[in-house]
Amino acid sequence: MRYSRQREIIYDIIKSRCDHPTADMIYNSAREIEPNISLGTVYRNLKLLADEGDIITLETEDKRLHYDGDTSRHSHFICSDCGAIIDLFKPAETPKEIKEIGLKVTGEKCIYYGKCTKCI
Repeated sequence: MRYSRQREIIYDIIKSRCDHPTADMIYNSAREIEPNISLGTVYRNLKLLADEGDIITLETEDKRLHYDGDTSRHSHFICSDCGAIIDLFKPAETPKEIKEIGLKVTGEKCIYYGKCTKCI
């Protein structure tokens, strides 16, 4: 992937946050650094960063994409009431059935949905 200053800005914004921002949130932060950046540029670079495995995408129940700069193996919990996204650093175990039928796992994404402690 060829170097892009705008991509670097977007990547740095995502890596510096732990609130799992949306593209609009990233765009607003990027405009503070690079006022001429377009929303289309943000979306293109988010897709590229996700495709390269540099960031993780999370889809909420309302179909909005959020982005996570922490690519270490972990799961997420998304509150169906307030929309909070919580990192869970005890990764889910790969089901033994996957190994038993001879499949090879090359990646995973585990998202739990429910109500957080504030919404129960």
